[in-house]
Amino acid sequence: MAGRWAEMLDELARQRAELDRVATAVSGLTARATSTDRLITVEVNARGLLVDLAIEPAALRRYRADQLSAAITALVSDADDRLRATRNELLTAAVQPVPGYDDVVGMDASDAARPSAATPGGWSDDERGHR
Repeated sequence: MAGRWAEMLDELARQRAELDRVATAVSGLTARATSTDRLITVEVNARGLLVDLAIEPAALRRYRADQLSAAITALVSDADDRLRATRNELLTAAVQPVPGYDDVVGMDASDAARPSAATPGGWSDDERGHR
């Protein structure tokens, strides 16, 4: 049983380190979006805030002020959507179920086996107490 606890604590430490790594990666994310005519480009940071805006001189001749404003707003939204999708992919890949109370209740010496790879998080239904 002590071995099982040690394995669970090691797994928790691994998951905590992975979440710290992902949090660092997520905080540094940026996303760009460019208009179809390539005259306007925006970049947003991890919080979805506009951090860079490039407007080609031709855009000032092609668009009225209200059109330019609408294009920039739409591009920021597109970039933020891309950023959100990337962030969700990173977080989904990093999050795995953590053993809970039900996973350890009623453990005996026969439960000292290593977790299987049968289910996400490495615990089979039998190991989870679903007998």
